[in-house]
Amino acid sequence: MTTRATPLLLLHTWGGSAATWGPALDHLGAGGRHLEALDLPGHGARAAEPFTVDGAVGVALAAYDGTGAVDVVGSGLGALVALALAERHPERVRSLTLVGFPPADGAEAARRPADTRAALERDGVADFARAYVDSTLLSADPGHRDLLRHAMAGTRPEVLLDSLRATLGWRAHTSATPLALPCRVLRGARDHRVAAGAADALAGRLGGTAAVVPGAGHVAYLDEPAAFAAALATFHDGIGTAPPD
Repeated sequence: MTTRATPLLLLHTWGGSAATWGPALDHLGAGGRHLEALDLPGHGARAAEPFTVDGAVGVALAAYDGTGAVDVVGSGLGALVALALAERHPERVRSLTLVGFPPADGAEAARRPADTRAALERDGVADFARAYVDSTLLSADPGHRDLLRHAMAGTRPEVLLDSLRATLGWRAHTSATPLALPCRVLRGARDHRVAAGAADALAGRLGGTAAVVPGAGHVAYLDEPAAFAAALATFHDGIGTAPPD
């Protein structure tokens, strides 16, 4: 299967939904490439479901059942699910791209679930979503900000907390050992949530490479959709032209 013919599976960021990929779809689908953006359990059209990593991997598997290997792209929470999918079902993944990952660790990260719970209880989901988007997205387009704000405001507090704990505890769900498939770790050049050193180190542990999306922050696919798509195309086109080992 050629690079451009390989389907692209898109897994959204924490508190997001399939709809948050909207601004990037035209760029990512150039040349008629088939795209599939999913709602992870507890998000978007699946808002009534609980979130678990196992359940999310199952949703991703079902999206391309029987169609062969796909190029998988995950951002934030979606990156955790994408990595778990690649480790558990490598035959279903042609390449893996992790964006805005890994999450920070240390004392601040350890406090984050409790701080998030307190903020949700104090402010409610809608105000929490507004504050999170205002502190996270760099895009000047209000439509991009509204997409993530709307998705997060429609996500139940328990899902936000369960998926946050899963993302922060990603090592319990994955092994982060070298993968026998092409892997790229993408980081927004202005991402204040993921350190450059952490992204580079993860790429090295997975046997992959790291790259930067110019101008983007933590949610690169919403901040800079065109630059994000270009970075992804460079990676995927390189797979198609790389000489065999």
